[in-house]
Amino acid sequence: MKKLILLPLSLFIVGTLSAQHTVMLKSGKKVEGVVMGIEDDVLSLAVNRELKKIELVQVASIFFNEHVAFDGKFVTSEPVKTIQSGKYTIKYQMKGRKIVEAPRISNATENKGTIVVDVMINRQGTVMKAKTGGVGSTTTNEYLLTKAKFAAQGAQFDISEKGPVETYGTIIITY
Repeated sequence: MKKLILLPLSLFIVGTLSAQHTVMLKSGKKVEGVVMGIEDDVLSLAVNRELKKIELVQVASIFFNEHVAFDGKFVTSEPVKTIQSGKYTIKYQMKGRKIVEAPRISNATENKGTIVVDVMINRQGTVMKAKTGGVGSTTTNEYLLTKAKFAAQGAQFDISEKGPVETYGTIIITY
């Protein structure tokens, strides 16, 4: 009889332990626990088996059944990585991600310069936003800025299913 009671109880406990959630507060603080519910704009979160109440106006996001290593913001201390695209060496900084398909680079002029493209990618590694002329750019040539933007948009990064929804970094193209 005791075995019959313990088995469902142990399955319930294991199921509860795997239902972890991470609540990101607007202050930047992370709170880990189990979401018990939301009522009257108040989140009930069990933290170490103690019920905590958090007003929703303090909550930035809630992650269910996943771990997010960082918030996706650009990290300037991230090492510069390189990838070859034809005769061009592309440099980039993107925390925890790597380019799996290099941007296609072309230059039908004699213009030269370095363009820093600030990019935002999604979890699938697709470049969703690209803005040229970032810090470190050495030219304002409109032709090169346009070519660099479209090249950066063609880059494909590796997939990160459990990473941030948006990850920011740079792609540096030297013509």
